[in-house]
Amino acid sequence: MTTRQWHELIRPVLPHASGDSEVPEICVVRFEGTGGIVYAAATDRYTLAATRLVLDSPAGEPFAVHIDKGDAAASLKLFAHGKDSDPKLRITVDKVPVPVNDRGDTIRSLGVAIESDDGTRLVIRDRPGALGGWRKTLGALVNRDLAPAADRLLLMPGQLGRWAAAATKGERLTVLAGPDMGDPILILAEDHFAGAWMPANHIDGDSEDLLAGLPWRRELAPDRSAEFDPSTGERLAPAGEVRADA
Repeated sequence: MTTRQWHELIRPVLPHASGDSEVPEICVVRFEGTGGIVYAAATDRYTLAATRLVLDSPAGEPFAVHIDKGDAAASLKLFAHGKDSDPKLRITVDKVPVPVNDRGDTIRSLGVAIESDDGTRLVIRDRPGALGGWRKTLGALVNRDLAPAADRLLLMPGQLGRWAAAATKGERLTVLAGPDMGDPILILAEDHFAGAWMPANHIDGDSEDLLAGLPWRRELAPDRSAEFDPSTGERLAPAGEVRADA
């Protein structure tokens, strides 16, 4: 694959990898391949994201490794691409030399070796991971009854930014909800990205009840001549009008 394709595979899932050191098995990116398609997946238990890339030729035997989140991020910095430069990468999943001490001694363990046309090389060892079930989780979402996301939905703003990397320039995100309250949201970007945001909390009751007391509705009323006292929320009389209680 090219350097740009590696970035498109890893970058969208990286924000979803956990940073919780107490659960290191999800502080990883799962990299796997079967047939002519490779995938990357990551989760922090609140969101789950996966990308796919169709290769020009089969990837050989099926494989699956877990790459440390920091190593995955380092690979994006080490292997760069630009408007006029997109070096080819040779990515091998096999037994690779892994340092075991400061003296330079190594053992051979499963890992990923990434080599660029310019001679740059990076070896990343496999880590224990808990992402083997990502296919089942996303598969259940994409095969359920789907509908556009509800118009009354509570979202965690701290997690909004991580979805920005899912779509490339000019693409849109498709947001779909399940049939039941609290079902995870499915987020899609074309045919290369699928993600789950879980759980999704729906607002109980009528949205009019929720909006009835909002100061925004009073202060941004359709009658543009109406103005309000921000300290009391009471309407002030426009110029030339005398209030009855004055």
